[in-house]
Formats: sequence, structure tokens, C-alpha cells
Amino acid sequence: MGGSPFGQGMGGPQGRARQMKGNDLEYEAALTLEEMISGTRKTININRGNTTDTITVKIPKGMIQGKKIRVAGKGETSPYGGQPGDLFIKSRPMPNPEFRIDGNDVHTTKEIKLTQALLGTKIEIRTPRGKNISLNVPQGTRHKAKMRLADQGIPHINGGGCGDLFVEIQVNMPRNLDDAQKKLVETMAQTGL
Repeated sequence: MGGSPFGQGMGGPQGRARQMKGNDLEYEAALTLEEMISGTRKTININRGNTTDTITVKIPKGMIQGKKIRVAGKGETSPYGGQPGDLFIKSRPMPNPEFRIDGNDVHTTKEIKLTQALLGTKIEIRTPRGKNISLNVPQGTRHKAKMRLADQGIPHINGGGCGDLFVEIQVNMPRNLDDAQKKLVETMAQTGL
């Protein structure tokens, strides 16, 4: 009747402790925009107590901030002889001078002249993949208008397409006009523009 409810055999606390898995480790990998788009391989050093292991890990495309991959058995060894823990690698996107990363979407800005905003124009845009494409800017485009280029962002990690590229149009408003330009603007004003 009396006795421990946990028992004393291999299924008891001592048996479970001997088979307990080692602790998991986490590593933050700094990734460029290009590496998030195409995937890459990273060689990383893992410190496990007194030893350091160097391993090469395949980073899949679409490894945006907040995503993790698991490398089984590369965590800490178990102090009780069980399986080692796992290594989790998470993404830390590096700043990019041309693009801003927002999840799988990528944002950039493009400056155009006032006349181009009024009349409409075509501009060349460099995508995050390094490809140049032509973008139609319709007449009457406002300052800070956003244009969306579908599927030109970062791929989704499990497939299913890509994020989008958003281009913010910055209309360059001239500060100083010469006499000829002032006359043209005054003529435009007389037409009700």
C-alpha cells in the first residue's frame, strides 16, 4: 500500500534522467538579402562547454527574420547519456542600402521629377534579384505613392511563391526655379492646373 508512486525500475525518475535529451542550442545567422532570396551555406562554430565544433549548414531560401531551421543532434550533449539536443538556427537579416525588408516583402524608393509625375513616365527598377525591369508610372502620380511588383520579393521558405517588391515614388519638388521655368508654371496656373 505504502511505497512510492514513481517506482524504482528503469521507468522511474533515475531511468528517465539517464535517457534525458541534452539542451537545445540557438544560433543567430546574419544573412544578406541575396542569401535570403537564393539560400546559402554557412559554416558556424558551436561552443559546447569545453569543445567547439565547426559545422556547415544549408540555409534554405526564404529564411526571413523570425524563421528557424532545426539541425537535429547538434545541441548540447546529455549529461545522462541520452540523445544530444538540437541546434536551432534563426535568421538575422543584415541592413541593405537599397532595400528595406519586411517579412517576405521588400521596399525601395525611386525619385522622379515633378514633370514625370504630372505627365507619367517609365522608370528602370532594379529588383532584389539584380534584374532591371521597366515600371510604368501613371500620370498624376502623387508623392510617396506605392507601386507593387508582385512576386519580386523574398521566396516563402516552404514554397508557394514570393513576397512582393514595393516601390515608393518620391516626387522631387524643385526649390528654385529659373525665369523660364517660373513663366511656364505661371502659364500652367492660368489654365487651372
